[in-house]
Amino acid sequence: MKFVNKALKAAAQRLQQLSADYERRQAELLAQVVGVAASFVGVWRLVSATLAELDLLAAFGEVAAAAPASYVRPTMLPSEEGEISLRGCRHPCLEVQEGVDFIPNDCLMRTGQSWFHIITGPNMGGKSTFIRQVGLAVLMAQIGSFVPADSARISVRDAIFARVGAGDCQQRGLSTFMAEMLETAAILKGATSSSLVIIDELGRGTSTWEGMGLAWAISEHLCTQVGCATLFATHFHDLAALQSALPGAGVANLHVKAAESDSGLTMLYQVHEGASAQSYGLAVARFARLPPEVIEAAAARLAELEPAPAGAAATEQGGEEQQARELLAKFAQLPLEQGMQPEQLAAVLQQHAIELCQ
Repeated sequence: MKFVNKALKAAAQRLQQLSADYERRQAELLAQVVGVAASFVGVWRLVSATLAELDLLAAFGEVAAAAPASYVRPTMLPSEEGEISLRGCRHPCLEVQEGVDFIPNDCLMRTGQSWFHIITGPNMGGKSTFIRQVGLAVLMAQIGSFVPADSARISVRDAIFARVGAGDCQQRGLSTFMAEMLETAAILKGATSSSLVIIDELGRGTSTWEGMGLAWAISEHLCTQVGCATLFATHFHDLAALQSALPGAGVANLHVKAAESDSGLTMLYQVHEGASAQSYGLAVARFARLPPEVIEAAAARLAELEPAPAGAAATEQGGEEQQARELLAKFAQLPLEQGMQPEQLAAVLQQHAIELCQ
């Protein structure tokens, strides 16, 4: 049961009125505060952008000053100059790891001379690191940072396209090879002559010769149709023939050095001119401690599948030609007469078959 009288009703009405006045006054004060703050938005945005830029530049300076080796201010060139020259280039992340004595390498790319690099060599030899450090150097130069190199001359790029790594996407129903092809398609559609393209392996997810065909056609398209600066790391050694197949297109072969001895394979992490003769896959498998019998079986199978050297192939071809000449000489000595019927010819051949096969 409620007890109400005139005094309580008056007090309730008074409380309701005071609450409404409080809410209204509070909203007015809040609107004034927001209005005053809004008048400083432009100022605070400028302060925020200035502090962000200072923070970025300070980070650039700290990275360059704290690096184990000196950074250099890059010389930026117009895009049409067509030059990316990095002397003593290093990877900015790997060189700061504890216990790492990073080996620098040169990258000299010029339009018409060495604008398309094909890098071959052993697994774990440094191919991926080399092409990525070049991409990072170009990116760092264009955002205003010094670069980890002894000297740098870089033509401005409009984009950096990278197809590196391998992985599928089960959520989207994409296999590793399909993901690789989609990335490559995006490069072929988006790259221009002012772009930098980095490709770390291509065509691994299908048959050997299909992958080789795709890698060759894509390389040829990038080199002749797009004309972009490209670093292509691959184990398809046949791609090295692009240098002679496309004279004047600027294809250059590079390889990473490795020293093989009785104790195993030693990676030198040095990039030199010319193509590599092999990928040292068995040596890497041996280093990974695969069972010896597996290594031996793989070596035996490799000997059966690998094409013979040019000298051996020539010797084999010469032997086959000699056998053919001997067979023709024996055939010429058979007692054949002009106008013999097929049945008679067959009988003579059957009679002298043993002589012909000896």
